[in-house]
Amino acid sequence: MSFTSLKELIELAGKEKTTISELMIKTEVEQKGDRRETIIEKMSEQFTVMEEAVRKGTISPVMSRTGLTGGDGNRLYQYAKNGNSIINPITLHVAANALAVSEVNAAMGRIVATPTAGSAGILPAVLVHALDSGNFTRAQIVKSLFTASALGLVVANKASISGAAGGCQAEVGSATAMAAGTLVELAGGTPEQVGNAVGIALKNSLGLVCDPVAGLVEIPCIIRNGLHALTAEAAADMALAGIASIIPPDEVVHVMHEVGQQMPESLRETGIGGLAGTPTGQKLKEQILSKKTSDGGPAKYQSAYEIIGPVMVGPSSSHTAGAVRIGNISRQLLNENPLYVKFSLMGSFAETYQGHGTDLALLAGVLGLSTMDDGIPNAKKMAEQHGLQYEFTKRVLGSYHPNTVLVELEGATRRVKVLASSLGGGKVEVQELEDYPLKFSGERPTLVIRHNDRKGVIAELSRALYQKGFNIASMVNERSKMNGPAITVCELDNKIEENVLAVLKKEIPIIDEIVLVQTK
Repeated sequence: MSFTSLKELIELAGKEKTTISELMIKTEVEQKGDRRETIIEKMSEQFTVMEEAVRKGTISPVMSRTGLTGGDGNRLYQYAKNGNSIINPITLHVAANALAVSEVNAAMGRIVATPTAGSAGILPAVLVHALDSGNFTRAQIVKSLFTASALGLVVANKASISGAAGGCQAEVGSATAMAAGTLVELAGGTPEQVGNAVGIALKNSLGLVCDPVAGLVEIPCIIRNGLHALTAEAAADMALAGIASIIPPDEVVHVMHEVGQQMPESLRETGIGGLAGTPTGQKLKEQILSKKTSDGGPAKYQSAYEIIGPVMVGPSSSHTAGAVRIGNISRQLLNENPLYVKFSLMGSFAETYQGHGTDLALLAGVLGLSTMDDGIPNAKKMAEQHGLQYEFTKRVLGSYHPNTVLVELEGATRRVKVLASSLGGGKVEVQELEDYPLKFSGERPTLVIRHNDRKGVIAELSRALYQKGFNIASMVNERSKMNGPAITVCELDNKIEENVLAVLKKEIPIIDEIVLVQTK
């Protein structure tokens, strides 16, 4: 299953007389080689994090790290309980749920990117609401997350889930479409109705700009999550009522991509235009940044957990989770404790890194932290404790994704230079290593091998990995010149133990160094 066409997904579900969720589970089992029970248990853990965020932000007020926003999830929840709301109080709970998750995210609490942190309130809001209705079991809700991930994979592969690349329509719009389609299947709707819900929801989000005030995932992101959770439920009911998306959902996704490409850069997560550019927006930016709160190629999306995930400490999947992963990959490539690091940021990274906590996230990754580590907000203090010196600069790095950074890292005996991009939803891609154009994500176990170029070396490496039972998912090689220094990167389907590296180096004397890299 390629997950590049909603039409293909819907037709396959119809042909096999199964659900979209079952197609996704089957694909995940085939890709990961894990048992069905293991795959579902992992998704259950993701839902637990989602539900905890909903409960945390509705039952009691949660304030953002900046103090700019907070408490609205609890405020709306309490208002709905009074029973005097204009819309049905039970329905209003879904908006409160979405506000709550977004506020936990803004407080750098633990959430699940669905598909991004900026839109992380919508899917948890509608699914926890469905659970609370008593009409569905927890097992049904967990299974429905595979529906959401399949729909999100198509959007991510055909268009974008990055605000920096496609505006807020790519984040909140995608999440709304995923939630709407998921609710339809959960309620027993047909695959065709699932597609109609996606089309209806996404059409309502076309042109939605990404204009975070002060570069923070707070204003207007939190309110948008609340309102679009209601939109998702309405779109689902429309589809279940028999209302069709006259424009086929695949065409709607394509148009979303085109609209995103036509948006000016000022409306794509840079914190320059839109609401961020208003006098009040600029005033808030100056006010927030003066507090110095920063102390506290298209991607191939294939796995359910690239859409329902990662579990992370917020506030942004691109600027926080992705940045942590880039820093972590750089540390692994250095292969020793870092003593100095220089981060050169471009595009949206450069414009909003302080508000989004990108500086903290990059440092946290270099220090060895993962996306879900509670220590991310304290990364600068940790750097001081570990004797790690650092600096941040802004720089034009080339025609790459707007969220791109050059990491120059030094240890006691080694140094490494990594150019990498955060593509959305926590997904990253290394663009260059030591100025070699070597692309890899680190999602799979990845061998980075330094050696001299000579005839037959690629065949020799491939044969050695094959003989040890490893399957190569992708391989890329670059050399400085014929018979000169070269680097080969092999992404593997199998897990690999560190002791295998020493064996490979011994068996292939031409290898100068071999390092295992994998994102956490």
